Amino acid sequence: MKKYIAYGFLILSLFFVFSASSNAAITNKTVKADVQTVRIPSGTTMKMEIMEPVSSHAGNIGDEFSAMLKQDITVNDKIALPAGTIIRGTINKLTPSKRLSKSAVLYLSFDHLVTPTGRQIPVNAGLYNYKELTLDGGIYDGGNYGYALQQNWQKTKDIFDKTIQWGKGTGDNMQYLCVPLGAVGGVIGGGAYYVGMAVADLFMKGNEVDWLQGKEFEIMLTQPLDIPLQ
Repeated sequence: MKKYIAYGFLILSLFFVFSASSNAAITNKTVKADVQTVRIPSGTTMKMEIMEPVSSHAGNIGDEFSAMLKQDITVNDKIALPAGTIIRGTINKLTPSKRLSKSAVLYLSFDHLVTPTGRQIPVNAGLYNYKELTLDGGIYDGGNYGYALQQNWQKTKDIFDKTIQWGKGTGDNMQYLCVPLGAVGGVIGGGAYYVGMAVADLFMKGNEVDWLQGKEFEIMLTQPLDIPLQ
């Protein structure tokens, strides 16, 4: 009986030794991942199209939005990102419009992109070549009271030009009389419009920022972007 018990212990010992050796071999085995990537350098610009409306008066901080890449991004003759790639972002700050015709300011953050294989990759980018942009990266529409006065002055000039054109259109004989009359009327009418609107703009709120679906814009990478090819 003791002999069989000894054989049993010997078999169990050999089993545990074999199992430990196998586990050690698996643990020590190096698994190499063969994943290739392509790097899109910082400074690369991308043409985008907004996929849903983004608004300063209808949106809230934290609201998400999506934009679609309009053209392929190539690196060394390889397509790193195909057209149709989606970039997602959020509204991270919002300043409402104010009186004195001060425009609302909308701040957008571009968070990550979704590759054709479904990978989500963080992205660091900002708006590029966008005219109505504050120094800290906010989007506005129309500026402030000074901008409103400029717009009023342009409309005043349009009123004056139209009255002059009316005088010239009265014919060769009448235009010598009507052009001066039109000029006087243009000065009076345009001046009244300018003064009236200048007062009104003191109390009016500025424009809201509205990006409608389909609006095109550009962004620029502020950090390199590594895209897996597999």
